[in-house]
Amino acid sequence: MISRLSTTILLAVMLTLAACRAPRPAQPASDIGVTMSLSVAPNPPQVGNATLVLTIMDEDGQPINDAQVNIRGDMNHAGMQPVLRDSSTGREGDYTIPFEWTMGGDWFIVVTADLPDGLTVEEEFEFTVDGEMMMDNIDMATEEMDMPMTEEASGS
Repeated sequence: MISRLSTTILLAVMLTLAACRAPRPAQPASDIGVTMSLSVAPNPPQVGNATLVLTIMDEDGQPINDAQVNIRGDMNHAGMQPVLRDSSTGREGDYTIPFEWTMGGDWFIVVTADLPDGLTVEEEFEFTVDGEMMMDNIDMATEEMDMPMTEEASGS
């Protein structure tokens, strides 16, 4: 009876450890012969809705399908909320991902792909987006800043 209990506890511990195993760190795609390219429509990129097309190929130039793709779009300055997207549907190595450029300026897109063979690869792409910040109330905020201060607000 003790032997069965010990075996059960050991099995439970092993399963727990296997489930808690840290994921493999992402490595640059080129380190393992994988190539990733990223295009955007419309091109050149503009503030607003866009479509990213990621192409993933193996070292023999064959398309890689069934990868789990994660996209993180950040501006090159602090303070902006990142744009996050994902996809797991690739056809002939092409993954089409809806995206939104939330502000004009310099962006970098980090693509992380969990490949079907268990490897995780990562690549960074840079884009310059035409346009201004997308805010419905930007004119209102500017007008508020230009308003003269009242005696109460100025402390007089």
